[in-house]
Amino acid sequence: MNLFEHELEERRIFRDMSILSPHYVPQELPHRDKEIRGVTKIIAPVLRNEKPSNLFIYGGTGTGKTCVVKYVIRKLEEFLRSPGRDLRDILVRVVYMNCKIRNSKYQVLLKTLEDDSLNDERLKNIPLEGRTERSLKGMDPADLYDRLFNVVQSNGMNLIIILDEIDMVKKGLNDLMYILTRINDELSSGHVSIIGISNDRRVKSRLDPRSRSTLCEEEMIFPHYNAIQLRTILRQRIEHGFRPGTIDDSAIRKIAAFAAQDGDARYALKLLQKAGEIAQSKLKTRVDLDDVGMARHLVEKDIMTESIALLPEHQQIVIYSIAHLALKGGLYQRLSGISTGDLLTGEVYEAYEANCRALNRNPRTMRQFSEYLNELEMSGLIAMRLSGKGIRGTTRLIRLGYPPDEIIQIVRQSLGLESG
Repeated sequence: MNLFEHELEERRIFRDMSILSPHYVPQELPHRDKEIRGVTKIIAPVLRNEKPSNLFIYGGTGTGKTCVVKYVIRKLEEFLRSPGRDLRDILVRVVYMNCKIRNSKYQVLLKTLEDDSLNDERLKNIPLEGRTERSLKGMDPADLYDRLFNVVQSNGMNLIIILDEIDMVKKGLNDLMYILTRINDELSSGHVSIIGISNDRRVKSRLDPRSRSTLCEEEMIFPHYNAIQLRTILRQRIEHGFRPGTIDDSAIRKIAAFAAQDGDARYALKLLQKAGEIAQSKLKTRVDLDDVGMARHLVEKDIMTESIALLPEHQQIVIYSIAHLALKGGLYQRLSGISTGDLLTGEVYEAYEANCRALNRNPRTMRQFSEYLNELEMSGLIAMRLSGKGIRGTTRLIRLGYPPDEIIQIVRQSLGLESG
């Protein structure tokens, strides 16, 4: 028997693993009808060659924000292609990007202009026209702006730019928002609108008044899923992604219960896939509760490792400093006599400074350090609360969200810190 035939025969659990991916957009989205209608209503003016309002969508991880937007855009594109409708004068182009990857003003503009949808040879003044290489790298931002203006203006284009995880744009967010909104004042044909997606509602507060005043945006907040809704989502994916009869109903309920603690469908899908992989590796024909329990431990570790590995260097030093202090027992414990795992902000900053010196790095200011703490809290790696009575003044108390020894091991490998 060929080796690959053997692998196919051993695939007793899965039918199509791509359906379990959080990036997969199903034909129907359970429990998001209201949100789908809301996004559709805001985008619909493009069908009259009118500019939609800019839209900012907020909600926790795994609440369906990206999935809903991609679903509505797919329906829009299907509608534009549908026979029997005279939509020949309506030109819509959509550019999607994840700002965790494209995290500066320049990279966002570059990715927009290099997108295939703007470089269709049937269009006029396409951004890459006349260039032998398929890139505009090295061009001045003003030149990028001119190319964007020309392709929209020349074609009367309705351009929708989707900025997923927009809060990850650290360099030039104000300028980017200003450019992408004020361009409409100069266009006499066509327009540009923005859909921003974020877990962090504070992203708008980072914008200066000039940028905020030009946005004129709509806002939507996506609620968390409950356990019943998560079971519906899981069963929908299982129907197409698993072979019939390969997962116990008790396993589905347990996965939904675990994921419902944060209302996170993405976490539920990760658990589902990992449990299936564990069952398959054991040559079992059904996923059961034991597989789910083992999957939960492995998924939690994967999430922690990925979250830390993607952090900028100074945030990794901060989380390392917190973990190292947590193992020793912090000053708060010695002051209060209570072992809570809480650490004082000041002692963490001192440890951070010491670790920066050990790595020959210049410590950031306390203001930047505080921002790092906020971002670590947003990622779920730490939790913070204000100190109560018994401590002079008011400070934030910091607590790790994961085992400190595991965090130390991950960061040590990444940054080359010695044990101590």
